[in-house]
Amino acid sequence: MIRINGQRLQIETLNLSSLSPEQQRILKLMDGYRDVFDYASLHELYFELYLRVHIIRASYFLNESGASFATFTTSYCNDYLWYRTGRGGFYLRPGVPTHVGINDIFNNGTLYAFECAVAIVIVFYKAVLDALGPAVFNRLFPHVYLFSWEADSNLGMHAHVSTDYIPGDCVYFDNPDFNRATPEWRGENAILMNGDMYFGHGIGIVEASTIIGFLNEKRFPGSRRSAFLNNFIVRPHFRYLSQFYRS
Repeated sequence: MIRINGQRLQIETLNLSSLSPEQQRILKLMDGYRDVFDYASLHELYFELYLRVHIIRASYFLNESGASFATFTTSYCNDYLWYRTGRGGFYLRPGVPTHVGINDIFNNGTLYAFECAVAIVIVFYKAVLDALGPAVFNRLFPHVYLFSWEADSNLGMHAHVSTDYIPGDCVYFDNPDFNRATPEWRGENAILMNGDMYFGHGIGIVEASTIIGFLNEKRFPGSRRSAFLNNFIVRPHFRYLSQFYRS
């Protein structure tokens, strides 16, 4: 259900022709869900639809970039733009505009390797960059550090517990019986694309069953408990970011 200023939105009253087919699909999903999506204005709603499409596209771009999966111990980056810390995170070097650093991951992906939580943060940053433009992005995010779930507070990442998944959400496939020799496969953070397709860094853009099958191969010997899609969703703060968008 969608509410604007506390009133349920009747989506048939909207000019849907102004929305892309992807945005229309997302809107109709949100309208039919039990979860309540509250907005102060149509601008906030339209921006969320807009940014969600950019998240999906950024996931495609990262999947095609050539960037590899790696643990924090084995991660690497383009040393010309980024400094790799002892923990395996990446700091932008002084003087490098943040939009240049983020775009380089997508343009020169073979120079990068990182784990799946970092991939999600990178996707969110790229989506916001493409949605708001370099000038606004650099002002909002003057310094970027990529490590696990660490992200600038302006990205506003927050967790939500539900099974009302929406394209552009980050969801989590839990692998409770993961092999302790490969703890990086205790689960997989993934972006819901469309339908039953997900982007999981290190796995690709595949159906949920493929991610579950992959994780099941990473269980300890003799395990009978399957990996599964849980109800933990991570999203950027769409409403906060909407104030910086001018259509």
